[in-house]
Amino acid sequence: MVLPMKMHPLAAALAFVAPVLAACETNTPEPQAPSSKPRASRRCPPPRHHTVDLAQPMQEGMPVWPGGVPFKMTRTSDYDQGFRAHRFEMGENVGTHVDAPAHFVPGKRTLAQLTAEEMVLPAVVLDLHEKVAGNPDYAVRAGDIGDWEAAHGEVPPGALVLANTGWGARFRDAAKYLNADGGGVLHFPGFAADAAKLLVERDAVAIGIDTASLDPGASKTFDAHKTWLGANRYGVENLANLDKLPPTGATVVVGVLSVVEGTEAQARVLAIVPETDEPQTDDDPDAATPSSGH
Repeated sequence: MVLPMKMHPLAAALAFVAPVLAACETNTPEPQAPSSKPRASRRCPPPRHHTVDLAQPMQEGMPVWPGGVPFKMTRTSDYDQGFRAHRFEMGENVGTHVDAPAHFVPGKRTLAQLTAEEMVLPAVVLDLHEKVAGNPDYAVRAGDIGDWEAAHGEVPPGALVLANTGWGARFRDAAKYLNADGGGVLHFPGFAADAAKLLVERDAVAIGIDTASLDPGASKTFDAHKTWLGANRYGVENLANLDKLPPTGATVVVGVLSVVEGTEAQARVLAIVPETDEPQTDDDPDAATPSSGH
């Protein structure tokens, strides 16, 4: 299914899922049927999509912003006490997480003020890994968005724009991921302010990246954060598997914690990617065949 890029993001997600649900029938009786005889069953068709996990798994030793509170898991009870449970300790910006507008800008929205509607979005994916390979300080510019638009059309309103830099592959090595030099300056890619400004003009809802910050690591002024969050929009950092997404067509679900007065929080982020339509062949085992009467 090809989703209209101008469709409201939540409507687009429902349009994608509804045919799958409608195609499934169970072999249970109708609630008001006069007979308990089950209806003839029809197999639910195989999924026409796959799901990609865009969140980094949480574990001790993963990267943390300098001066931040690292992730720690302490067991508080075990099976011999009836059940196993743990206590988590960490800063709100550890792992894959959302930056709410209030993270940088007073008076802007906190996590609990972000709407559910804003958590289900069509994805725009910028493939920048080749540019980053030769420059760890690469900043995503308005020109990169222009290149994407030349190939795919204008960024649709309501989109989540994701920068696939390839940096997420370093996440298991904290030193390599943060990439600090001898003076403690971090070196990894991020968004430039002009890219953030253009995406505000395009009316995108969120931006995300597979690095530790929306801004390049060496930034001291955090211009992308200020521009983007200042427009009352949110960002997602420390994403994973962006290389597994197509440039357009995926729907992303951002499962962020709804923390009252929170400015950042961890999120499980999932992408629903439609399968490519392929012509059905005669020897396809799932092809429809006439049924014989009995």
